[in-house]
Amino acid sequence: MKTLVFPDLHESPQALLDRIENLIAAEGADRVVFLGDYFDRYHDTPADAERMAQWLAAHLDDPRRTHLIGNHDASYLWPVETTFCPGFTWEKEAVIRATLGPNARDRFVFHAWVDGWLLTHAGLSAQWMTVPVDLVATAIAAEEKAARLAFGQDTHHWFVTVGQKRGGPFPAGGILWCDHRELEPIPGLRQIYGHTPGSQPRWIGRDHLCLDTNVGHGPQHYVAIEDGAVRIQALGS
Repeated sequence: MKTLVFPDLHESPQALLDRIENLIAAEGADRVVFLGDYFDRYHDTPADAERMAQWLAAHLDDPRRTHLIGNHDASYLWPVETTFCPGFTWEKEAVIRATLGPNARDRFVFHAWVDGWLLTHAGLSAQWMTVPVDLVATAIAAEEKAARLAFGQDTHHWFVTVGQKRGGPFPAGGILWCDHRELEPIPGLRQIYGHTPGSQPRWIGRDHLCLDTNVGHGPQHYVAIEDGAVRIQALGS
């Protein structure tokens, strides 16, 4: 089994989306995981959001694809005070909702597992998971259910907690907001996440990989996972 992982898109240009589709076919991927943050970029418009939503709508029901939720997506899937994110506008929310449909939130997930790697949008810091590492899978699945319930009721859940590196009061953010610079690794857990942009993928040790290399024109790298081994690839031109 080969799984490809793509980080934050942020309304990437259509040419880059086409390149991603070509890579998926060329790699012969059995599964594809997107790490979230499909929407919002500087100076974007509702038309940009609609184009991204149309791309999502064409692929959301493909059983080979997994679409994670990022902090910029949660505010459109649950447009309530507890999820609002910089860049959100009601004009973009309206076109996203109209394009994706009323049950879109049920077609996205907060986490995924690939060959023993935990994939989330921003990473799971040790401050938020006190159970033994062999119980993390059960615990994070229960927290995902709790987060969906909380956002549906406009109440806070730690998934959207903002850490100090992003202006919040906590040592590290939740799995939608944790900055790579504040993430405390969980010994024995392997993770891949996005959210913190940089020119190159960055590791903490050998088990925690920040893949976000979208510095304004779409992601520049992706990952292929086979039998637990991670291969970082440039998207190319």
